[in-house]
Amino acid sequence: MKKACSIKYLIKPFIKGSALLIPALMSISLFNVTVVNAAVQTNFTFEQLAKQAFLQNLGLKIEVEQKNAQHANEQAAFRKLLPLGSMSSGRSETLHNNTDEQQELTLYSSSITLSQAVYQPALWATWKKSALQNNRAEYNVQIKQQSLLFELKKAWVSVLEEQVLYNETQASLLRLRQHQKNAEAFYRNGDIWRNDVLQAKVRVARGEQDVFAANNRLALAKTSINLILNRDITLELQPVGQLVSRPFTKPLGELFKQAKVNRLELKQGQVDIRLANQDIALADAKLKPSVNFSLASSISSEHFGYQRNTTETVASLTLGWNFWQWGQTNREVAAASAKVKVKRLTLAQLKAAVMAEVQSAYLTVKESQSSFKVSEKALVQAKENFKVSQIRYREQLSSASDVLDAQDLLTQTRNSRVSALARYLTAIAQLNLAIGDKVIKQALN
Repeated sequence: MKKACSIKYLIKPFIKGSALLIPALMSISLFNVTVVNAAVQTNFTFEQLAKQAFLQNLGLKIEVEQKNAQHANEQAAFRKLLPLGSMSSGRSETLHNNTDEQQELTLYSSSITLSQAVYQPALWATWKKSALQNNRAEYNVQIKQQSLLFELKKAWVSVLEEQVLYNETQASLLRLRQHQKNAEAFYRNGDIWRNDVLQAKVRVARGEQDVFAANNRLALAKTSINLILNRDITLELQPVGQLVSRPFTKPLGELFKQAKVNRLELKQGQVDIRLANQDIALADAKLKPSVNFSLASSISSEHFGYQRNTTETVASLTLGWNFWQWGQTNREVAAASAKVKVKRLTLAQLKAAVMAEVQSAYLTVKESQSSFKVSEKALVQAKENFKVSQIRYREQLSSASDVLDAQDLLTQTRNSRVSALARYLTAIAQLNLAIGDKVIKQALN
């Protein structure tokens, strides 16, 4: 008899430590790599899917481009602190009215100017703010990587689950067809009534429909992975791996500590507070003076070729200070200070939400772990029940309905076990996301 988990899809137990290919894969890992032509590749291990997803996923590409844009903004803001050079050239005509005649004077001039901001609090605060925004954009990329990895693991587990369920429906159909043959033989010998044969045929037809439905669910599960990989949804995909259970023993307190240290959203909250402080600095800069230095060299002549020209070099140090604005700047500083308090309160609220998320994910893992253990015990009992029902039916001690009911129970119990295992592995993946497990990008290169 074919076992439900005898397919050639293998997932290794999770490997602990920072040397993982992907630390967040603590719940799912893979082996038995199949080497094929990349242009027509259909067989994938999870590592291969993860690598392709990190290269091709559109959502991640968007975050990366937004990060690149913010990095360019930071560089532009920094360059405003550096010396600036400009050049100008022109021609002017002046009419001079004398008592006897009107004279036209043409003058050609060119100049080069170098300027440097000596003390500009607003420019400095703007650059520091853009650097923080760049840091925040980097966190967005990492958060997207973590969520992408979770979505891929979830889709991967779903594909393996649907593959096992599809195989089980096929095995169940074979058992139903064998039962139909047995019933037809018993009927020809006059051992059973014809309605037992009809009942067996109905169950076979239902089994064929179940196989069709299971195949559709498998196809949709593969489509989900193709969407994540930004591939054509009609491309064939064969997962190389198998659902394998593993023990889970981490205490909740340890998970809380990991979440406080690792969650990127909390780090973003701290960056938001620093950004709000820079807004205070920007508003306060209006109360401070600014100092600029410039050096200009110019040349002028009445001739286009600058013969008999006049040159002039001017160095200047300019001080500007808006010392009175009717309290406008003070109000702006007060508003920015209030926003800092809001950011601090928001971070405290986010910390509480993260702890609740970790607790919820932890309880889901424990619940699904218990459900999986119960399903394994139920499967052992369902197998024995089906075996006994077959023996009793061959000895004419039970009816065909008893055998069919026992088979339905066996199929349902096997499916329940596979689904319970899939929920357990998905719950672990969700918990890894909740505590902020990191993705080692170098391992994906």
